[in-house]
Amino acid sequence: MKKAWNEKGLTLVEILAALVILGIFFVGILTIFPQMTLFNNKTEAKLDTMNLARQEISKIVAEEKWKGKRNVNDASIFETFQLKLPVVMSSIKDEDGNSTYVIDNSNSNVNFARYKKEGKYQYEVDIYLKCEPFLTSTAVANLACSDPNVSQLHKVHLKVFKENQLSSETFSYIKFSVEKPGG
Repeated sequence: MKKAWNEKGLTLVEILAALVILGIFFVGILTIFPQMTLFNNKTEAKLDTMNLARQEISKIVAEEKWKGKRNVNDASIFETFQLKLPVVMSSIKDEDGNSTYVIDNSNSNVNFARYKKEGKYQYEVDIYLKCEPFLTSTAVANLACSDPNVSQLHKVHLKVFKENQLSSETFSYIKFSVEKPGG
């Protein structure tokens, strides 16, 4: 027995089935594009705040700012990191030459000093008061942060907020050292 095949083309039912399947496929693909655009916008905003965080942290940890002074007449009297910290942070200026950072005294935690900067983005900087001695020579033993001849490292944690949500954060260290007498 021979089957009769329609060799002239597709039936109306086959065409409709193919259109429905293609329609479902294209609707699925079209819903991806708005999601990709949203993802790209979020990624771009994240990259912007990461770059801003890097710029701000480089202003804060600039080494030339963190040199303590000694008393000319008595080298045992020297400027400490805790004395230098508010002076340096209040001296950081914005593009218009205005001082940008103010200390946040709302937290009585003595482990760090918190500075804030307001603007298009909000910055919060925690500078840890506990230091770590910085080895400039491997021959030095029993280093102490109270020794003015040893450079000190202080951890810095900078957070960037956009619309009151944490957008980016970065860490660095401030290298604090006291100038040697006569130099």
